[in-house]
Amino acid sequence: MNNNNLVEEFSLRFLINRIKVFFSFLKSQKNHIILSSISVLFFTISFNYLLKPKYYAKTSFVLDNDNSKGMGELSSVASLAGINPSSFIDASSLFQIDNIQDLYRSDAMLKKTLLSYGDFNDGKMLIINKLGKIQNKSDKWNANKIVFEKKNNLNRIQDSVIKIKIKKIREKNLIVTKPSRKTTILNVEFHHYNEEFAKIFNEKLVANVNEFYIKSKSFKTGINLNVLQKESDSVRNVLNNSIQILAALDESIPKLNPLLKTLKTPYQKAMVDVQANTAIFQELVKQLELAKVSHRNSTPLIQIIDRPTYPLENSKWKLSETLFYGSILGLALSIILQMIFSLYKKL
Repeated sequence: MNNNNLVEEFSLRFLINRIKVFFSFLKSQKNHIILSSISVLFFTISFNYLLKPKYYAKTSFVLDNDNSKGMGELSSVASLAGINPSSFIDASSLFQIDNIQDLYRSDAMLKKTLLSYGDFNDGKMLIINKLGKIQNKSDKWNANKIVFEKKNNLNRIQDSVIKIKIKKIREKNLIVTKPSRKTTILNVEFHHYNEEFAKIFNEKLVANVNEFYIKSKSFKTGINLNVLQKESDSVRNVLNNSIQILAALDESIPKLNPLLKTLKTPYQKAMVDVQANTAIFQELVKQLELAKVSHRNSTPLIQIIDRPTYPLENSKWKLSETLFYGSILGLALSIILQMIFSLYKKL
């Protein structure tokens, strides 16, 4: 028991002595530490304000694509009407929220964005041309007759340039994340040293991907709706013609002899045509109305939550942050350097 107390007392005394020695060392080297800290702080401030900042353009949106409830109600209505809803209900999971993340990184969408026009301060131009101007590539491209235009077919060299730009954008500038796996919120961030370019590229990319997504998601139901609309219009015309024929036959024999059965045959055939076309038209109208509801339900709702606005957030620290982090960094480095120098002298 006494031995344990001695060990504890010795350890505590040793620790206190070492702390005293450490503070004595700091006191003896305070001039060097202060000078080194100020130097590091000055270097931190200079580095923060001289280094070109990176700007962050971020768009957040929520994708409402849960149409299972609407499809269930539509199936019930279709069943009551005696219609098979599987012909117009698309229950596939094409382009769900997880797939859209890869869609934003795809070559097709990034290429389409680079070949889109943007309203920049120096005029309206293709985004790829603005990127070349920012990176001082315009003169080199013009010298090699590499001219990007919206309507022309890209040659091999132009495709190579675009592929290089796409690869760099995907690796260094573009970040697509989902804050939580339980939500349908998606964040699309684009980082660049040019504030204007970051904002416009982010907006164009989001617009292109969302447009493609909406068209793809409602493509099948849209085709089905157009087919039913054409069939309905066609049957309507046939029904109108059959009604006209029936009326003309009825007028042609105003005083029909009941004993002459053969004279009734054309009228009866016309009546059958009218009844058959009426039944077909009624069925097509049901299908058409249900297809309209299905098409509306299959069209996803993309609600933008946050858009990039000027001034964009950037990587540059504020003055207060620079002073705080610079002081801590300077003090820590100064103490470590003085300890290393002291140890080196002892050795």
